[in-house]
Amino acid sequence: MSIVRSAAYEGFCAQPRLVRFMDAFVQGISYLHKRKLMRYVQPGTAVATPAHYDLVYLRGGTSRLVTAWIPIGDIPAEMGGLVYLEGSHALGRRMEAEFQTNSGTLSPEERISAYNDHMAEGGWISKDLPDMAERFDARWLAADYEAGDAVLHSPYMIHAATNNEDRARRLRLSTDIRYQNVDDEIDARWNNHWSLGDML
Repeated sequence: MSIVRSAAYEGFCAQPRLVRFMDAFVQGISYLHKRKLMRYVQPGTAVATPAHYDLVYLRGGTSRLVTAWIPIGDIPAEMGGLVYLEGSHALGRRMEAEFQTNSGTLSPEERISAYNDHMAEGGWISKDLPDMAERFDARWLAADYEAGDAVLHSPYMIHAATNNEDRARRLRLSTDIRYQNVDDEIDARWNNHWSLGDML
């Protein structure tokens, strides 16, 4: 938690070239959500992020969001970087529409929470990535990432991370931060720093 509150990390996330790019991308002044995540995964631990799409955790504001996933250092595929379910932005939109249709009995607080009766555990779609690929007849797309890369995705794109199986036993570090146009509605829950147990 101290890292995501540090001036060095904030400066990294708000570096001028990235801000200029995001302003152009969102076609206006970009707003960087205060809640930012630094992820670290030790080799040999089964703590990979299951399949999900980000809007599940950002339903209190606009859907016109973009996530920037940024590797901290080189992350070859065996270190378990981000993977995307091919063509899944349309699938994410369908899943979100089904959720909205089925959530009429939920309170406003429950409707924006990933922890409600209509969602799987913690908002995940699945922890079984091979099964998902087969079920939706789609491939998981992986890449070797390098320091300096930034990968952008829509809030409907289904993605996950795989286990760190690096033979050299290197720690995998990455950050994911989210931007939107400052004129669009902002999910107030993301106006606070990340903290353990914030249920997002």
